[in-house]
Amino acid sequence: MDGLCAKILENYEVNVKNVKKTKGYYIINEKNAAYALKKTTDSAERMEFRYRVQKNLLSNDFNNIEKIYATIEGSPFVSYEEQKYFLTDYIPGTEADFNDKNTLSKVLCKLSDFHQKSKGLSLVPDEFYAFHIGISLKKMLTELSSFRKKINFTKGLRDFDLIFLKNYEYYEKNIHKALEIIAKTNYNEKLKKTSLHNSICHNLLKKETIVCVDDEIFLSAFDRCLVDHATSDIAMIINKYTKYSEDRRISVTEIIDMYSDSGHNKLDEDDYSIILAKLLMPTGFLSALKQYYMKKRSWAPSAVTSDLEFEINSKETFMEYVEPLFRKVL
Repeated sequence: MDGLCAKILENYEVNVKNVKKTKGYYIINEKNAAYALKKTTDSAERMEFRYRVQKNLLSNDFNNIEKIYATIEGSPFVSYEEQKYFLTDYIPGTEADFNDKNTLSKVLCKLSDFHQKSKGLSLVPDEFYAFHIGISLKKMLTELSSFRKKINFTKGLRDFDLIFLKNYEYYEKNIHKALEIIAKTNYNEKLKKTSLHNSICHNLLKKETIVCVDDEIFLSAFDRCLVDHATSDIAMIINKYTKYSEDRRISVTEIIDMYSDSGHNKLDEDDYSIILAKLLMPTGFLSALKQYYMKKRSWAPSAVTSDLEFEINSKETFMEYVEPLFRKVL
């Protein structure tokens, strides 16, 4: 065990048998347990919130999480040499296979249970409430417009600029369509109810943060969890499925039905509409634009261009995939 690890572990009640250094973290073995020691860039407030979210889940009998352990003094992290470290369960499972229908069904069932049992957290700081989707969509319109105006003041258009301008109207129309869909739902009432119960969304769901151990599903990496309506996590699962699966044998409505039919958190017609609106949000497209325009680059790194081209090249097949949801709600 190196000096850094030993120094941090002095703050925890653990009887270390051996330590293994792996990519990104340490595996701490006791006689009958294993932990992971990780570094984080999260703020102290975020770490405290993550810890309280998980304590609330455990008190509501939701145990399938990567539990954070408090120090001897009761803190969810250790500060050492201007860095923060925290100790969690080590879960030696495998990444969730979204291509396997049985696994995806289990993930959605566990997610529905998670949303139901995350309720009841008290005294949540304002910064950990998600924005109203209408505010987020309007912000996206403003960002798109500002990037286009920035090009007007640029001497000579680069390939990245031309790709953006060619696809500007498509994404602008999608945002307006999402706003129209939301306006016809009772989203405002649903969000009020969510805030009243402080229901939590994970907000970082992907195969790497969903761990399969035998027949059990565990959720890890609560880095971005917020008080938010459950439809945000469902839309994220659908987005990830379309990226991970080439044949997309499981339809978009079937994925949503898997969640709803689990019996933990039944969805209504408006929920299907809200999910569609969230699927129309050009998050990936805007992310690539920000990487280029907000960093004042004079050239586009290949990774940024690749991300932009991926979003654009997959837009038609994505819209074909979600078309059954359009037919269901419109």
